Amino acid sequence: AWMRPRQPEGLPAVLRRNRIYVLPTATGLFFAVLLGTMVLGALNFNNNPALLLGLLLAGAAQASLIAAHMQLSGLRVNAVAGDPVPAGQDMALRIGLDALDARVRRGLRIAHEHGGVHARVDSHGATVELSLPTRRRGLLPLPRLELSTVQPLGLARAWAYAWPGHSVLVYPA
Repeated sequence: AWMRPRQPEGLPAVLRRNRIYVLPTATGLFFAVLLGTMVLGALNFNNNPALLLGLLLAGAAQASLIAAHMQLSGLRVNAVAGDPVPAGQDMALRIGLDALDARVRRGLRIAHEHGGVHARVDSHGATVELSLPTRRRGLLPLPRLELSTVQPLGLARAWAYAWPGHSVLVYPA
């Protein structure tokens, strides 16, 4: 309930810093425990080179958190569309992505509760196809889309949500 957006929104949806969440992955937690042990050992034995190495690795981990956040910051979901299909068939949902700046975004994952795809957004944007299952006929409201990444080092997972306020048509079977 505390995640944004709380209701469907109009497109284009821009992912700003207040909509992006960052948490460590299991690898990141293991790295933090290992790094904490290393720094504690260096402090205990008064080993300055080991302490320097530990602090440099901690700085690299902090830069990784910021870089994971920056992978999603400024990303824009321009359009979401799907061709009408009969009920029971999977709909190919086309999602148009763009960026507000010229940075290349690698390792993006666009997903909903039934599956996901990976994408790369460059200065020309990107279009990805996501499979959406249909069970009944009529207007199908689009699900909330999760955009996430673990780039660059895999120590943190950054994610954000986009919830298009559009519906797609599903024909009778």
